[in-house]
Amino acid sequence: MTDIYDYIHEYFNNQKRYSFPYDRKTLKDLTDSNGLYVLFENGEKYNGLDRIVRIGSHDGNDRLIKRLGNHFNSKLHRGSVFRKHIGRCFLNIAEDNYLEHWNRPFKSRAEKEIHGKYVDLEYEKKYEDKVTEHIHKNLSFAIIPKVYDREKRDRIEKGLISSLNQSDKKICSVNWLGNYHPDKRIRNAKIWNIEYLKHQPLDLKEFKELIEK
Repeated sequence: MTDIYDYIHEYFNNQKRYSFPYDRKTLKDLTDSNGLYVLFENGEKYNGLDRIVRIGSHDGNDRLIKRLGNHFNSKLHRGSVFRKHIGRCFLNIAEDNYLEHWNRPFKSRAEKEIHGKYVDLEYEKKYEDKVTEHIHKNLSFAIIPKVYDREKRDRIEKGLISSLNQSDKKICSVNWLGNYHPDKRIRNAKIWNIEYLKHQPLDLKEFKELIEK
């Protein structure tokens, strides 16, 4: 395997960065609502560069801006796997038993009937606020714009995640919030991703073909 951990970080550290409150129209014009995002987190460094902490994409076409909104602007964690992850860390730090209920689905009538006795939306608000505050204060992102083909988006996402996870160079700070995640996959990968960790990493040639234009 060709380790391109350094190259990935150098490339995306040189791309334009966005953070809250970002301008939706600017991002929509840049991306045509299709592409991927590369997240950075304050305090996380690698070899003098800002360390990448998450790779994300979107399933349906034209949904990138909405996906970013689910992470940055929503106050409902059930619409964002990323928000779920951060919330689980805060619950774990607080040794809050509500951790076991945080990920319960609660949208459809059937889900509400099944999980209603466990889910306390009012209680969740204080953690939703902590999640939002952490994201707004600490997260920024670069964009891989105008990737319209779903298979290409998937390959980039899987390739970048697996390249970051499988590198011997991966590190995180001792204070990284993800260290408190109850799922060891987050702690071990040192990124906010649990899917595609063991897929085929990108080599330099494929990275340049798929991402650099």
